[in-house]
Amino acid sequence: MKYAFIALILTAVSAQAAGPDVKDVKYRTPRTESGYPDLRGVWNFSSDVPLERPLSAPDKTLFTREEIEARKAAKAQALGAISKMIPVEDVAIDWLDYSGRIENLRTSLVRYPENGRLPKLVDGVRRLPGADEIIEALSQAKGGIPPELASFVAGSSQKDGPEDFGASERCLFAGGPPFTPDLDNNYLQIVQARDHVVLLTERRARIVPLDGSPHLSGNLRSWSGDSRGHWEGETLVVETRNFNSRTRSFAGAGTSSQEKVVTERFTRLANNALEYEATIVDPKTFKDKIVLAFPMAKVEARVYESACHEGNYSMFNMLSAARTAEQEATKTNP
Repeated sequence: MKYAFIALILTAVSAQAAGPDVKDVKYRTPRTESGYPDLRGVWNFSSDVPLERPLSAPDKTLFTREEIEARKAAKAQALGAISKMIPVEDVAIDWLDYSGRIENLRTSLVRYPENGRLPKLVDGVRRLPGADEIIEALSQAKGGIPPELASFVAGSSQKDGPEDFGASERCLFAGGPPFTPDLDNNYLQIVQARDHVVLLTERRARIVPLDGSPHLSGNLRSWSGDSRGHWEGETLVVETRNFNSRTRSFAGAGTSSQEKVVTERFTRLANNALEYEATIVDPKTFKDKIVLAFPMAKVEARVYESACHEGNYSMFNMLSAARTAEQEATKTNP
């Protein structure tokens, strides 16, 4: 599936907390009325760190602050160039909300494999380029879209019906775990009760039972999978499986998520900092597991519904334009 935000790419007050690897040893996580660690609130997980460690720095685990600032400037410049290359209003770039709210100097969100790169793909599996790769290519390109990305940008010219578009363009899919920093929609609200936790984002809500009930039957699958949670000391652990076959596994790789299992860990580090870790295991797509980790910053914000279909005028407009082009072609070549 071609992600809608990738099509757009090509078409702060910082939280006062230490780096994500440093925990305040004096900090004691507050408790809910039920006695469990209190993770409630709205957390922002925007990040200035790429998913994978740059190939130019294979042995580097930390950026300097100057290097992070340089990367942020290059990203802003690349996104600014996009508004000149494709017919989108400047506001479409301005409302993007991707800058980190909490310091993280690591060179990749990927913590394992230890080289900071995604593991090798299973033979025959392909992967679409990710946002980091596209922005990196654009920031280095001179004179337009790099040739290696041109065909990806163009996509299929045949638009006979909605099925010729990706699922995200059709407002069918709002994403599933794990959480990964994007160009926007990087907010998570955690709501807790004694035996359930709700993980709410702009695009979806996951209601996670904590009562020890087993996963649903493998015959019952969904876009976002089936989540079950439990506590391990101060950490909330959520395991999700039973994804359907209509989405890619992770980071644009593979053609199905059916075998994927995601285990997430939420640990509060300070009043305004939470550590998120996710382990992805998918033997049908990757030859090894993947472990992501990054901090989330507590913010004073509200999470609003991303009502995609109510405002999805682009689908009607694109199909109408295709029909008009066909009519014009018929007049020219009867």
